[in-house]
Amino acid sequence: MKEFIVRNKQIFITGAVIAGIFLLIILTSSARKVKGPILAPSESSTGKEVLTNPGVNTGSNYTPKGLWNAPSLSDEPVDKNTPETPEEEPVEKPKEILKITFDDLGFSPSSTNGLKYQTVRWTNRTDKSIYLQQMKDFFEEFRKPVEIASGGTLEFELNRTGMWGYKETDSGKMGSIFILLEKPEN
Repeated sequence: MKEFIVRNKQIFITGAVIAGIFLLIILTSSARKVKGPILAPSESSTGKEVLTNPGVNTGSNYTPKGLWNAPSLSDEPVDKNTPETPEEEPVEKPKEILKITFDDLGFSPSSTNGLKYQTVRWTNRTDKSIYLQQMKDFFEEFRKPVEIASGGTLEFELNRTGMWGYKETDSGKMGSIFILLEKPEN
């Protein structure tokens, strides 16, 4: 055994040095503060907030929020006893129907904007049933794939704001709707 250790002394020394380096990396990386990602607007965001210190987020006050699970951008501590301000409801529900068709090329339009409480109507223009499935849990009604028969339509009222992605299960073709509280000013 002694001969084995003496013969492989250099390998043992190299292993000890590498172990020391990994330990140093682990200790320094856990001690440093990491900047968090700045993600797309979430349900709790109006898109009109002013970033007072953009790009700075120490990660120490991380609180999951909204659709994207984005960290809070403020440096103020979050009081969990204060209720969140509810979104303002639109004065009138949108009367215009958001029309989306599905054919052999996929969804048309594949990406569009909608308004909260607007009705979206999907029309299946293929010769077989299609199944809509949301990409991430967003609407309770789409937790399981929803069938649209050949030549059929499906209407659904958008009752949340945020980005909603969906796909047709057999073809994998995708679509998305960015649901806004009110029409953007042009």
